[in-house]
Amino acid sequence: MANTSPVWVYYKNIATGDELHEPTRLDGEAGAPYEIAILDIVNYQYIDTSGSLTGLFGSLPQSLELYYRPQEWQAVHRINMFIETVTSVQVFLEPDNLSNVTTNLNPNTFWATQLRAISGNGQFWYQIGDYHWIRYDATQMKLSDTAPEVENINYFNDAEKSKSNQPNAVVNFLPDQSIEVYAEPYGLPIGSVSDSDFVAITEEIHDDNNIVWYKIATKGWINSIYINKL
Repeated sequence: MANTSPVWVYYKNIATGDELHEPTRLDGEAGAPYEIAILDIVNYQYIDTSGSLTGLFGSLPQSLELYYRPQEWQAVHRINMFIETVTSVQVFLEPDNLSNVTTNLNPNTFWATQLRAISGNGQFWYQIGDYHWIRYDATQMKLSDTAPEVENINYFNDAEKSKSNQPNAVVNFLPDQSIEVYAEPYGLPIGSVSDSDFVAITEEIHDDNNIVWYKIATKGWINSIYINKL
């Protein structure tokens, strides 16, 4: 019988958070050790992980994220810096994709950045939001390790918040009962929804066992058998 508290491993693009491979499930007896192997993914290079690659199976499900960068990049670094725009600055969908400008930053605005990429041609890029990258140019911006006043820091909504939160489904569970939602499919519980709650589905995936999972806006992931689309 499979362990009901497995370890799930997710493989993600560090720049976008996109899944690069089907999740891997590890099973074992509670207290038994496990070790996660780094998967080779074509055109990507492993960078780091959200936790330890070794551990012990427990009484609750566990999850770990392995992060990869595009192979053509020279490097990627996790940082904690702030950008002040001096002029108007173009924002791109991804590094080196100069054909896709998503918006422009106004002069004299502040932006937090936690990821720096060095592309294949040596150009420095800074991420200021999901799918929002700016090309470093010393004539257009200033970099600092010191945070400005909190109220002056600008942010882009993440991918989920940019989607409509208009309810498009209803929870179908036991009357007057609630059911857990998860950080990832088969991952750790992070909250719950109640029977008959109206919810907004923002994403859908199908796993290798043909099980469908829905991502519910501001909540988490849930098995589709408990959701009726409107």
